[in-house]
Amino acid sequence: MNTDILLELFQQGFRVAIGTTTTLADTLKNPETFPETWTRLTQNPTEFAQELLDKGAATEQEARQVVDSIWPQNTQPSSMTITTTAIVVMPDVQAELKDLTIQLAAVRSEIAQLRSDTNA
Repeated sequence: MNTDILLELFQQGFRVAIGTTTTLADTLKNPETFPETWTRLTQNPTEFAQELLDKGAATEQEARQVVDSIWPQNTQPSSMTITTTAIVVMPDVQAELKDLTIQLAAVRSEIAQLRSDTNA
């Protein structure tokens, strides 16, 4: 199945669900409209589904406008400048780091040796 068709089907289903929810909310607010809604549903379900799809699309568009008004999109990518400062490392610190690196390598070798002895 083509992914575009699948996506379109999913989108239509989503919009029908939104339209159904909106219609249900409207009916709960105004219960007198229930008989008319029920009649439209039972007499021509295909036409009613199209109405729900249209209502869902309109509701989706309204929601998108509300979100866009609350959370405006940046059209310009933000740029950031990071300033770093180099510091001079004293020779004794460099020697200590080198010594610690050698010790760490030795510990790793010892761990690897212990693991191989345990697995053997």
